[in-house]
Amino acid sequence: MKTVLVTAMAAATALLPGTANAADRYEVTLDSTARITADGQKAVVAGTYTCEGLEGPVRLRITLRTQRERELDADEAQAMQGLYQWVGLPGLPVPKTATTSTAQEQILDGTCDGGATAHPWQHGFTGTAEKDAKGSVTVAMTSVDSRTAEVKELADTKGEVTFV
Repeated sequence: MKTVLVTAMAAATALLPGTANAADRYEVTLDSTARITADGQKAVVAGTYTCEGLEGPVRLRITLRTQRERELDADEAQAMQGLYQWVGLPGLPVPKTATTSTAQEQILDGTCDGGATAHPWQHGFTGTAEKDAKGSVTVAMTSVDSRTAEVKELADTKGEVTFV
């Protein structure tokens, strides 16, 4: 009797929406280039998401990280020297370069129809980027079970993009 009950529960659970089975396939892709808009104020990253076997809303969390190195100008070098003097380290050498790191994150809403169709996504991040510079992008696709409010990570990807 216990085996019959467990089997019946497993069969009923498999019929619930959002429950994964062997035919489910979740995937997120990322294009290797990020297009800089004509005005130079946005970098557009894009890719696709696939959620075979799932019907309903999903969320894509897209994070763009950039890093830029540049030479300090004379005023910045003087300010650094003054800072070192102020904190009691006047002999410390002033760096010749500065590194600027940025990270931006955006949440996009998507919809899955249960099929194997690859759905396109794209987002334009604000800020300037130099042509041929590199950035790092992470994309994570999640769903939320409406009955339990449980967030389930379905797929993710990470890669480097080149700004073109």
